[in-house]
Amino acid sequence: MKTKLSKRDIIFFLLGLFSMFLIDVIWNWDDHVADFKRGFKDGYNTIRNE
Repeated sequence: MKTKLSKRDIIFFLLGLFSMFLIDVIWNWDDHVADFKRGFKDGYNTIRNE
């Protein structure tokens, strides 16, 4: 039995994926900001010390 994937199926899958990403970013906003700042500082200090 073959399954057919239509354009609509792919669009709904991508919309679901994108909405889950947005929910995660909104839900864990403080963690994302803290991780971004820590990563930026680590990268800046690494380049500066080379």
